[in-house]
Parts: sequence; structure tokens; C-alpha cells
Amino acid sequence: MLNFTGNTRRQRQVNLSGKKPKAKPAPSSSQGSPAAVAAARESRALRESERQRNDAAVRIQSVFRGHVSRTTLRSDCRVAWDQSVNYREALALPRGERPPLSTEAIALLLLFYDTADAGDLDRLFFTISALRPDHAGCPIIDTALQSGGRSLFLLKRLFEKVVATLSRLSPNLGDPRVQAHTLLYLSFLSRVAVNLPETANAPYFTALRRIVQHDFLRYGIRSNGISSAGPIDVTVPLALLGAIILPLQSTKSKIASPIYLQFVRNFLAAPSLDTKLFSSISLGVFQRLLDISELMLAASKLHFNREEQDGGPWLLSYIISLGLHSDSAPSDTDRALEHPILSNPLYRHVYVGKPDSAPAFGPFIAAVSHILSVYGADATRWTNNTSKLPSSQPTKQISMKAKADVPDAFPVFIQEQLDQLLGTKFVQHLADLARVDQKTIAKSQELRSTRNATQSLSLHLLTSFKFLRQKFHNRLFLARSSDGVSLLPALFSQIQQTQTFQSGLTGTKDILNGLKVGRQNGDGYSADTSVVQEWSTIFLFLDVYSFANVVMDDKEFFSFEDKALNPKQLQLLVTFLKNLAFVTYFEVSEIEAQVVQEGSRFVATNTTDHIRTETRSNVAGVNGITLPWIRSLTVRILRSLHRRDSRHSFLPTDFWLMREVEVGASTTLIAEEEARQHSLEEMNDEDDSESDEDPDFQPAPAGQRGVSTKKQEKAIRHNYLAAITPRLEVLQNLPFFIPFRTRVSIFRDFVRHDQTRRGTSDAELWRLNHHHQNPFLNHHGGRSKHHGVIRRDRVFDDAYNEFFALGDGFKEPIQITFVDSFGAEEAGIDGGGILKEFLSSVVKESFRTDPTNGIPYFAETETHLLYPNPMLVDEVSLSLQQQQDILDYPTQAEISQEIGELLKQFEFLGRIIGKCMYEGILVDVGFADFFLLKWSKVLLGNDDVGLGVDDLKSFDYSLWKGLQALKHYDDQTLKDLDLTFTVENVLKIKNLVPNGPTQKVQVIELKPNGSRIPVTTANRLEYIHLLSRYKLVTQGKAQTNAFLRGLSSIIAPRWLSMFNQSELQTLVGGNESPLDIEDLRRNTIYGGVYVIGDDEREHPTIEMFWRVMRKFSEKDKRAVLKFVTSVSRAPLLGFGSLNPRFSIRDAGGDATRLPSTNYCQANMLRPPVWKIMSDRRGGRTAWSATVDIGGNTIQARYWYDGNYLANAKEDAAEVALEHMINKTVKR
Repeated sequence: MLNFTGNTRRQRQVNLSGKKPKAKPAPSSSQGSPAAVAAARESRALRESERQRNDAAVRIQSVFRGHVSRTTLRSDCRVAWDQSVNYREALALPRGERPPLSTEAIALLLLFYDTADAGDLDRLFFTISALRPDHAGCPIIDTALQSGGRSLFLLKRLFEKVVATLSRLSPNLGDPRVQAHTLLYLSFLSRVAVNLPETANAPYFTALRRIVQHDFLRYGIRSNGISSAGPIDVTVPLALLGAIILPLQSTKSKIASPIYLQFVRNFLAAPSLDTKLFSSISLGVFQRLLDISELMLAASKLHFNREEQDGGPWLLSYIISLGLHSDSAPSDTDRALEHPILSNPLYRHVYVGKPDSAPAFGPFIAAVSHILSVYGADATRWTNNTSKLPSSQPTKQISMKAKADVPDAFPVFIQEQLDQLLGTKFVQHLADLARVDQKTIAKSQELRSTRNATQSLSLHLLTSFKFLRQKFHNRLFLARSSDGVSLLPALFSQIQQTQTFQSGLTGTKDILNGLKVGRQNGDGYSADTSVVQEWSTIFLFLDVYSFANVVMDDKEFFSFEDKALNPKQLQLLVTFLKNLAFVTYFEVSEIEAQVVQEGSRFVATNTTDHIRTETRSNVAGVNGITLPWIRSLTVRILRSLHRRDSRHSFLPTDFWLMREVEVGASTTLIAEEEARQHSLEEMNDEDDSESDEDPDFQPAPAGQRGVSTKKQEKAIRHNYLAAITPRLEVLQNLPFFIPFRTRVSIFRDFVRHDQTRRGTSDAELWRLNHHHQNPFLNHHGGRSKHHGVIRRDRVFDDAYNEFFALGDGFKEPIQITFVDSFGAEEAGIDGGGILKEFLSSVVKESFRTDPTNGIPYFAETETHLLYPNPMLVDEVSLSLQQQQDILDYPTQAEISQEIGELLKQFEFLGRIIGKCMYEGILVDVGFADFFLLKWSKVLLGNDDVGLGVDDLKSFDYSLWKGLQALKHYDDQTLKDLDLTFTVENVLKIKNLVPNGPTQKVQVIELKPNGSRIPVTTANRLEYIHLLSRYKLVTQGKAQTNAFLRGLSSIIAPRWLSMFNQSELQTLVGGNESPLDIEDLRRNTIYGGVYVIGDDEREHPTIEMFWRVMRKFSEKDKRAVLKFVTSVSRAPLLGFGSLNPRFSIRDAGGDATRLPSTNYCQANMLRPPVWKIMSDRRGGRTAWSATVDIGGNTIQARYWYDGNYLANAKEDAAEVALEHMINKTVKR
């Protein structure tokens, strides 16, 4: 008992009984309080287990007794039934002589009937045959239908049993006995269902679907329908046709829609009806017997659960095939099938009209659009699961571009029907409806619904079926309305009038609210129909316009007529897309958040974990539309328009800049985002390495779904990156939103952060640490593995052998020792100049096009811009193959090794350019625009770099001009040209035999069987597109990818994506703008006697130097800069970013000495101390150039008299000496 007195002293125990209290047993080591608790727990568990066993035994006994009782009762009922109808004796009688059954016999049969019992199956057949449903007169059935009451109830119960039996028997239709039973059951079902249409429910049409799928018609038809010996036998197909059509078209049905809905859901969504049903009963029969308007209405109201959605493509194809009018006349078999149905007194006749007429077009398009909308969210799953769609016919590849491009694995019937839809007046209607003015649309609900359905259908066709995309894009691009207006301007005029577009021009808030429409809440999806439709139309326009930007050349685009938008429309479009792009990057979490109910209010979940694993598939309320899709589409259009504006300005200056994404003051934040993205990339390197190379990848029928899944996961990962690193994503994908100088500054910050992360910010400290950590890796007489000995006459070969093995370690500090032509090492202390000299020398030697000076790694355009030699790999491979054929060597393995070595050299050249960019060293090399455009795109795993026919202008002007003319040729001219879908390459090969060939023509097919496909007016746009893509993307792909692989090992692709092609060239070679001498002067460091003293006055020689520099022409200024820095262009961020800084140091007091530079100390000029600027001869010695001829150093003394030439180059001494006036030369 508890003590509440506060006294903790133990109370005294008084025992008055005289007995000694029993001593408590001492607790043993095995029986303590934990052991007692465990024992009690085990005891309870045993008692609970025993109780459960007893309860289970009672339940088992109860179930067993019930089963025995039911079995006994059924057995007794079967005996009673057999006796009541004299079953054994009646079986021996022919069907026509069997006595009719009583109502009590039918009731008794329903009591014990079991579809799993073989005897009951025979009894059911006996019962149905006694009812004689296949005869004109059927007294029992007719009486039950007329009298109602118990008889009608039993008839309905019997109907249900027959339906269940059909489903049970369908797998065994190969048995002729089962076929006979099925034929009789179908007659019974159609007889009852036409009188009681409400019995045609989901199990009814499911049973019909099952017997069709199990080839009932194939087993049952005894001939192909037409017999030369007798009349047409249509008994089997007619029985099935009656069971399908009569309940749907019964005059007893007050409302047909529910029955049609069950028919569409449970029968028409079945796979392979094209081969199992329509091959025996033509589509024309169903078109003439069904009420197509009711069918379309039912399809437009359809809602499936996720388990039923696999039938979507099939249902879509059947609706299209039934909805499209067939002009073919009915055959004799068709008439034989239709006549009994049409003559049935309970059949309700329908009016058969053309679906492409105005009254029928709307319901048909609404039905097809609704089905696609229902399945829109699962369009990707269709593509991934199409290998599960059965079909007796092989998959047909409609869209074939190359062997590697695998088309969607849809069965041939589905592809044909979808393709047939595009061949109708559908596109014409789409253009006409887009032209209808807003007032007319507002007055007509039917017209508005038809237009909305047509545009939604077009969008879903483009997003759901890849094999249709190219063809449909072509037709939409070429589409015109009845009055000749192109579809694109008509669509833009329509969206321009929408509230969504107008509000999107003024800011991002309304766009965000629009994209949030359709977010899941506690009761489902909330969506404003009008807003959803406006977004659907906007998405359709953007998708088609994205394709149009690829197809249209600059001449057509800048005509601002026909299919092109005018400048005002373009300005509005770019404004809207800028705001849309901003939202897709900076509001990812808000758009992707799901709305969940907490108590009495709804709260948006805003976690990045959700975005990491999935993405919404109904953004803006449009099924099948995801945020990554919108972002990608918007970025493609903006980048394409920006490229055109860069070539020929049509927008105001600084129009592309966006204040909302100004990042000039948030470099640290961007660096943090870059660090997060880098860590994510490291986590997903393995996934990225397995990603497909072709952006137009089409999932294969089997075994390819894993790759498509990886693409989906990659898209989700990019969506997640946009959510956590929006500024960095904008920098990479829409860099023109931000000023160029800001992006260059960010680029240099990225490099500095990367050096800090790798510990290479201080080169000497890094070398010291590296030496202590790896003392046994040293070679070259104590030098580390980052050291290379480079011979002056073999710079590239030695550099490749010394440094290729470093991989991405090439970005770390390296040491160079030059060896002259006599084998002697050149002494000197590296102050930054040796690395610059090394990289410049490699670029100078290897980035060449002349094959006489070594391997021509690069080719050049007509404007002398470089790109990887596209023929080199093929020429080397062909030469080695020819050598193998003649000399039996090298082996095939050696040829592969040689090609691999060549690609490694391309990879090393990419690293060289990457090292120059990483170190901030400008090199004098110019790359072609189309090649620069690939730098970031291909490295990020995307071959769709946006290259089009206009880029051929800089690649091959004559080819571009010829393709432009090709667009306007007539059929006869094209026929005379005899062009096919092929391209010829002329490969140069070594002449190994006297008078042997020195070249070979290689024919490449642009598409499968391209040599057999002539170029016509119908397909010339495709020819131009494929030829442009081959020349700019496919040809030389191995060399380009190898070069870019090396570049990406030094410079992260996401850094390069911040710049367009012209900006990348500036990043490599410097700024082409006029030199700012004052900026150079402010950022010059002086040494020796030229150091500015306490009086802050410059030395007279320095003053003289800057006066001379200001007087020089731009050409002379650049020559001086090149003499000192090796590059004639200024650094991107001004001379303040030149590393090392531009410096001037005295070279002694001898005024006759020539100014010089030292390659050990980069960017340093060393003039002597000049006392006077000019003399009577016209100028004192002002400059000198140092050149090397045959290993001898020559200094050229320049006299400044106004005719001074400052463009002397180290490799062109003769040119320099010829133009010098009053020159003296000394060795």
C-alpha cells in the first residue's frame, strides 16, 4: 500500500499469530522478472493459438458441411430434373421431336446449374434446344416475354446462365461440339436480347468478345463465304452478328446510349478484332447496321479505369474505321448477312450519312478526341506496352528514317487506321475551323465543341503516336483553309484572341495559374474547361510551329507572308514564350505539387521528393501533357527564333533579355546550384552513359522498353533539376535571357569553383601535395606524370603520347619541357608562357586541313572555318581495307584498332580546346557555326541540335543554293534530274598499285531503300530535310562525338550550354570588337625601371609606347597584341581578365636593341629604354618581331614612319620583311 505520509522509513511489521513468516525464495539466475514476463507472454500466445485453431476448425467444418449439403442438394435436384423431363430418353430423340419444357423444369435447372459441371452443360444445351430459339416460332420464349411475372424472371435468369456458359466455353471453341452449342446459344441470346435490350450488359458483351477472341468465326465458317456449288452459308457469322446488332438497334430500347456504352467498353476495346471479326464480317456491314451517331456519342462519354486502358489504341482504331465512310458497294456476303437483320421486325433502322459531312463530323471527331484524351495520360505506357497488343499481322514500320530508328510497335491495323484518318478532310476541317471568327464561335455551341475537339485530337495525335508525327506535321504545315489561308497564321490569330495568351503577355502569374489547372485534389481533378481548351490550342500551335521553324528556310521565314508570322506577331509570341519558359523553370514545385485534403481545407504538397520520382501528365488540365514536354517545346522555339534573329534581326535590341532572371548579383547562388547539379550528375553518371544517342528513339516491339524507361527517368530527373537549380537551367537552355558578359563571368566562376574542388587553385601547392602523396609515380628524371617532354617538330604527337592517358586529369596543372631540333632541352622558368606556347603550338600544328603536312583532322568551309573532317575515318578505313585485300595485312582487328586510335586523337584535340578554355588561354582558330552548335547539345545526350537547311549555307553554299532551287522545280524538272534519296561521297584512297584508283564513290541511302525512291514534289521537303541532316549531323558523327567527348572531359557540357555558337567562338578565340587601348593601359603591370613610382607618373618610354599605340590603326594594334599574347583579340571580359596580365618590363638601356617577348613569361613585352621617339630618318626603333627560320632566331627591326606593318607573324618572316620600311635585320 502506498505511503502518503511523506515518511520513507519502512513500517514495523507486527505478527500476533505466533507463526513464523515463510521466507521468500531468492531469485535465481534463470527466473527473474524478464523471464517471468516472457513466460507469461508465451502462455498467452499458446492460448491465443489454441483459440484460433478451434475457430478455424469450426469455420472449416462449417464450410465443408455447407459444401456437402449443397453438393447433395444439387445432386438430388439433378436426379429430380432428369426424371421430370425424361432426360435420358429425350436425348435419344432428334431435336425437333423433343417435348417442350415446363416452367418448373427451367426453375429447377436454374437451382442446381453449375458451369463447371460437364453434365450441367449438356442439360443447359438440352434446355435451350428445347426452346427452339433458332426457329421462327418459339412459344415458350414468346409466352414468357408477353406474360411477364415469374416466367420472365426465369427467362432472364436463364439468359444470365447462358452468358456465363459462353464465357466458360470460349477457350474450347476448337471442339466441334462446343461450336454447335455456341451457335445455338447465340441464337437464344439474340432472340431474348432484342426483346429485352437491358439484358445486353457488361457480362453479355464480354462473353461475345471472348468467343470472338477465341476464333469462333474461324472455327465455325465452313467456307470463305462464296461457294460455287450452292448459296452463301452465313449461319455462323449471322448468329454472332445478330447477337451484337439486335440489342443495340432494338425498337424495345427506350434509350440506346447505355447499351452502346457497354458495347464500346466491353466489346469494341478488344484487341485484334480486325483479324478475328472484321475479316469475316466486313466493316461496311457494321457501318450500315449500327447507329454511328449513337456509337460516337457513347465513345465520347467513355471513362475507363487504369486496368482497362490497354485497349485504348484498339478502340481508337475501330472507332476511326467505323466512323470513316466506305464508298465500296456491299458484296453478296454482306447482303446475305444484312438481310435477316434488316427484316427483323424489332430492328430499328438508321440513316447512313457521310462522316465527313458537317452534321456527322463533329460527333466523330469528338469521339476520337475523347478517347485520346482519356488515354492521353497513359500515352507513354501505350508505347511501352504495345508489344503486349496481340495481332496476327506483323508490325508495320510506317515512319522509317534509319535502321537504328525503331518505330512504335503498334499492330498494322492500328497504324493504318490512324494514317487513314490523316488522309481524310480532317486537316481541311482543322484549318477551316481555325479561321472561324470569335463572334461566330460564341454563337454556336456545336461549332465551338467541334473546333475544340478537332484541335484537341490533333494535339493528342502528335503527342501520343510517334510514327504519325512526321507525316502529320508535314500535313499540318502545308494545310490551308478553304479560302487559301495557311493553318499556322490562322491558329496564331485564334490563340492571340484567347484570355490565356493575352494575360501571358503581361506577366507570369496568370501563366502559372493556368498550368496549375488540373492538379489532383481530394475529389479528383479540378479544371476549367475553357482554360483547358485554350491551353490545348496553344500547345497545338507551338508543336506545329516548332516543326515549321525546322522546315522553313530564312527566305520563307523573313518573307513574313503565307506560313510565316509577321514581325509584330513574332514579338508577341516571343514575349509569351519568355514568360512561359520562366514559369516552367522557376515554378516547377508549384506546378507539380498535388493538392491533398487536410481536415476541412486543401493543402498543396510541395516536396522535391515527389518531383524526383514522377511528373504530372495533365499540366494545364490537358491529358498527356507534362511539364518537361512544355519546357522542351518552349526552349526549342525560343532558341530557333533567337538564332534567326542573330542572323537577321527582326526584334528590338536587348529584347531577349529578361529582367526576372537577372543573375549578375547572384553568382554565389548559381555556383551553389552548379555544385548541386554536379553532385546529381555524379550519382547518375551510369544512367547517362546508358542513355540512347538518338533523340528520335522509337520504342521497339520487345526488349527495348528498358531504354524508353530510362528516357522517361531522365526527363523526370531534368524536371527535378529545374526545380532545384532554376537559374542554372536557364543559363544552360536559354542563355540569351542573360547578358553575355555576365555569362562569361559566371563561366570563369565555375572554373574557379572546379579548381577549388579539385584542389588545383594553386598549381605549385598542388604539385607539392601530389608529389608527397604519389612519390613512386614520378618519371622523366624526377618529374611527375603531369610533365611532358615535347619536341618542337612533333608537338602534337608528343603531346598525345604524354598526356592522353590523363583523361580528365588533363585539366590539372601540367609541366612542359620543349626540346629543339638538336635534341637539347630549352631552359626557362615557366611564368605561364610555356603552357600557352604549348597549347598554341598544338592548335597550330593539328588544326589544319592540308594533308601534305600530316593527317588532315579538320576540313574547312568556304569561309575557312574548321570542322572535323567527315571523310577521314571512312578514307582511312577504306585505305586499310584495300591494303588488306592486296597485301593481306593489316588484320581486321588491327584496322579496328587503327580507327580507334584515330578517334582517340580527335578526343585529345577536344581536350586541347577544353584546356585552353579552362585556363582562359585564347587561341587563333575559328570553328564553323554548325559544329559549334553541337558542342553543348550532343554532349548533353541530344542529337536534335536544331540544325536545318539554312545551316548548309555556311557549310556548302552551292549545295544550299541547289536545295533552294529544288523547292520550286516542277514534276518534270525533278524527273529529269533523276534524284533519289541517296547521297554520294567521294573518298580519297592511297594508290597501292600502278595506275590504281585514287578515289572511290560511296553511295549512302538517306532512308531504307532510298535508291529506289525518286524525289518528287510530294516528298522533296523530306529529301531536303534528310540530306541536310546527313550533311550536318550524321556524316562524320564518330569524329565529332570523339572530339566533343574530349572537350566534355575538361569543360562540363552544362557550362558550354550557356553560350550559342558565335559566343562559343568568342570564348575560344576572343572578342572581335575594336581594341580598347585605355582598358589595356589600365590593366598593364610594369616591371624593372618602368615601375610607377611614388609620384604616380609613367616612365617616358611608357608614355611614348601608349602614344604610338593610340596612333596605330586597328590592324596594327591587333598585330602588336598578337606579338605579345599570341592572339589578336581582346579577352572576353576585358584586359583585366587576361591571365597573366599584360606587362611591360625594360630590356636594358641599349636603345638599338629590339623589343622582344619571352615565351616563358606569357603576355610580357620587353622594350629597351627609348630616349627619343623619332629621328631624321622617320622614326626610332619602335618594335621588333621574332621569327624562327630553320631553327635560327631572326629579329626584324621596325622603323616607325607611318608605313609600319604590324601583322608580321612568327611563321611568315618573308611577308614581314617585304613590307618593312628602313628595316635592318640581324641574327
